[in-house]
Amino acid sequence: MKKYSNLFLKVLISVSLFYVLFSGIDKDSFFKNISLLDLRYVPVIILLIVLNYIFSSIRWKALLVDPKYKNISIKYLTSLYFIGSFFNNFMPTSMGGDVFKIYALGKKIKDTANAFSATFMERFSGMVVLVLLSYFGLVKTLDFWLLQLPQVIRSNSFLTLTFEVLLFGGFWIISVLVFLSLSFLSKKFNVIKKVYEALLVYKNEKRILLIAFSTSIIVQLLSIFTQYLIFSALGITLPLNHALFIFPVITLAGFFIPSLNGLGVQDALYVQFFGLVGVSRELAISASIIYHLSRLFISLVGGILYAMGKDK
Repeated sequence: MKKYSNLFLKVLISVSLFYVLFSGIDKDSFFKNISLLDLRYVPVIILLIVLNYIFSSIRWKALLVDPKYKNISIKYLTSLYFIGSFFNNFMPTSMGGDVFKIYALGKKIKDTANAFSATFMERFSGMVVLVLLSYFGLVKTLDFWLLQLPQVIRSNSFLTLTFEVLLFGGFWIISVLVFLSLSFLSKKFNVIKKVYEALLVYKNEKRILLIAFSTSIIVQLLSIFTQYLIFSALGITLPLNHALFIFPVITLAGFFIPSLNGLGVQDALYVQFFGLVGVSRELAISASIIYHLSRLFISLVGGILYAMGKDK
């Protein structure tokens, strides 16, 4: 019953957001924008998404630190990445496919705790890099974002400072609370203890963490420039500083807000954020839809791999 409740929730959020977005746009302008897509960009966009999965798999492989897992190939993990992207289309949030990846890898190595810790660290290292990359754009555009706040907040120095602290430090505060919670719960529940102990292994693996974070920089830049190129293909040159802040924030939001692989959520954030730098509602939604379709097209490869049993 809970599974169907989650499915209903994500469908409701996606459909509701899409209805609100599309009810307020000029349909002719929207379809005209789609038709103006420069098709020369498409192969590059597809290639960047594929490279994203490959480098993510290299990062994932590095985080399987136990020598007994050295037989797990990057090719196998890449297959799981494609299959996970396929399952993202049906599971809550854009991290839904990770559940399948943990299950499949755990079954393969016969160790769910280590499968979880490697997958968690693979995703967490990416989030850390996303946040750090967003700072480059945020520092350059902070005054602009402060101007978007309601007057009641802007006129209060304490509220403004609180907003700035949360903007720069919110992720780190949440991360610390999560790890403290894991530490506490590991003393109460044996399952969580195994996961927590598996995560603690990385404390002494500085070389592995360096590889993971270095690879994450490549992965996240590939994601940012994939989206940036889509706007370029539609004839829009985004301010790079804003792009470095906005795309990571939208990606992070997709990790946590229930939806069908970001459907509706991503589109609403595209409209909201890029509207602030002069991109029309129709163009923002066009770019978002093209990004959805690009990832959906690639994810179908995962469906084929799953049908062929490549997750075994």
